[in-house]
Amino acid sequence: MKAGMRGIRVKRIGKTALSAALVSALVLGSCPYASAKKISKEESVYVNAAADGSVQKITVADWLKNSGMVSGTVNDKSNLTDITNVKGKESFTQSGGALNWNTSGDDIYYQGKSSEELPVEVSVTYSLDGKEIPAAELPGKSGEVKIHVSYTNKSRQTVTVHGKKKTVYTPFVLITGMILPNDKFSQVKVDNGRLINDGSNQIVVGVGTPGLAESLSLEEKYAKKIHSEFTVTAQVTDFSMGNTFTYASPSLLNELKLNKIGSRDEVEERLSDLTDAAATLVDGTDTLSDNMELFEGKMGTLDKKIKTYRKDGVKKLTKGISTLAANGPALVKGVKEYADGVTEMADGVSAYVKGAGQIADGNSDLYEAVKGLPAQINTFDKGLKTYTDGVDKLGQKENVTALKGGAKAVSDGVASLNANLTQLKATFAQNEKIIAGLKAAGADATLIASLEQVTAGQKAAIEQMETATSDSGDLKKGAVTLAGGVNTVMDGLSTLAGSSASLTGGSKTLKTQMPNLVASIKTLKEGGDKLVKNNKTLTDGAKKLKKASKTMKKQTKKLNTGMKTLKKGGKDLNKATDTLVSGVSKLSEASGKLDKGAGKLASGMSKFRNEGVSKLESVYEEDIKSLLDRLDAVIEAGKKYDSFSGIGSGMKGDVKFIIETEALEKED
Repeated sequence: MKAGMRGIRVKRIGKTALSAALVSALVLGSCPYASAKKISKEESVYVNAAADGSVQKITVADWLKNSGMVSGTVNDKSNLTDITNVKGKESFTQSGGALNWNTSGDDIYYQGKSSEELPVEVSVTYSLDGKEIPAAELPGKSGEVKIHVSYTNKSRQTVTVHGKKKTVYTPFVLITGMILPNDKFSQVKVDNGRLINDGSNQIVVGVGTPGLAESLSLEEKYAKKIHSEFTVTAQVTDFSMGNTFTYASPSLLNELKLNKIGSRDEVEERLSDLTDAAATLVDGTDTLSDNMELFEGKMGTLDKKIKTYRKDGVKKLTKGISTLAANGPALVKGVKEYADGVTEMADGVSAYVKGAGQIADGNSDLYEAVKGLPAQINTFDKGLKTYTDGVDKLGQKENVTALKGGAKAVSDGVASLNANLTQLKATFAQNEKIIAGLKAAGADATLIASLEQVTAGQKAAIEQMETATSDSGDLKKGAVTLAGGVNTVMDGLSTLAGSSASLTGGSKTLKTQMPNLVASIKTLKEGGDKLVKNNKTLTDGAKKLKKASKTMKKQTKKLNTGMKTLKKGGKDLNKATDTLVSGVSKLSEASGKLDKGAGKLASGMSKFRNEGVSKLESVYEEDIKSLLDRLDAVIEAGKKYDSFSGIGSGMKGDVKFIIETEALEKED
């Protein structure tokens, strides 16, 4: 921004932003007015105070800078008592306020005590749960604690502003710091200050410039922005607090260079530019007024068009969108059913392909099995003829009679054998007598044993044969069964012989039809082979169709979701269109007012040029220039306050105050 424009804004900066600028003093220190060849005095006033800020002891430390370059005596002034050289061995003499030091080539550092009244006062009050409490009673207490710190400026000087004498306060800036442990203090708040949390402690920094608002003659609403107090509020458990420290300096405003905001000459020059710009602005507002009449007419047309757009466009569109969205679930359901049907069909195609392959394989196997049947039928037919000829011969009457008679003879023979065995058994008694006689005659024992063994074997064999040929024996039963079977077979053989002609006729028919059957099966096999050739194409198509149906289901769901979103968007569009129509109507209505307002603006701008800008110079002279002059006077007062205890003639000085309040802790 150019310097001239900064000058025009001096009033706003000087009145509303001054307190914010003072906060930046936190990062500035006191800077001594030292010269490379001239002695200067840097003074630090240390104040020990009670917890409420009341002064208990004042100790002043002075540093005579560059005094080591002076030969002989350094003439200083001081109202301190109990002065001691704290660093060197230089001696001094004191008479009243005169303090003369004998130099030895080094800077002089000394300190002493003071009973003088401080130029600034710090007052600290405490309250617990809304009630004020003496500081000494607060340690160990718990609850809501408020710590109120207020500053009082007691230092005044007489300055000249616009040729008139005026009393102003020395521009002291006071900065107070206190450390509040996190284990005791919570929910800490501070007004007119800053709060820093380092993890273990809450560090409170408060700032004040007492007397500055009065010195600048600021209006009350601006004066409230320049503070001379701050309050700390916190929830406290077992209250205890360490020392607080307040730093006070009369030179911080000078370090901020507030009197260099802008050049007065540039401000005056820019006032002339502003007058020219006002004339141009008046011309522009005349043109605006003319164009607003055209604008009002066009806004009426726009109002009609936008209503038609809502009725014929947006309303129909949103209705169609609603209908589409309402049918979305039905579409999803239909697509799902279709896709499920496609999946079933694809699965059926796979099963069909598999079955077709099996059928084709079966047809091939069937053809392989029947293609040799015609030759086999010929062989069968020849064998059948031989069989029927044998059956016919076997079934002749004389053969049947002979077989039946033979079967009966077998049965009768078994009965006769049984009868003969009974007679044979009667001979065993005679044999036993013979053996007994031989034993009595003393015949050879071996011979007798052999006879007995033979006789026993015969007896056992005859008994077995007797059992077998008895009516209940196996031989007898077999003979009877044989006779019955021969009769049955021979009777059936007669019937079979009668059926030989039919069997021979059937074989002839089979022999004739078998080639036709084989040819048909061959045709069936060839058709199956052709069917199988298309199986892969059919299977691939079924897989693609199945995959496409899944994609269709998925995309349809997305489509349904999109339709819901579209429906919501349609509602929003409808709502927005209503708002747009309402807005255009209001805009159309407002355009008429704007047309009238533009006319008033043109008239007002002319009045502003004639009555406002022309008076700006007098405002500058009466207000801004006056503020800058007062600010210059205040800063100059800060420069003049260069010592608390006194300063030697011709020296430049710088002074700062450090006020320490006692800690508040429980006694052991």
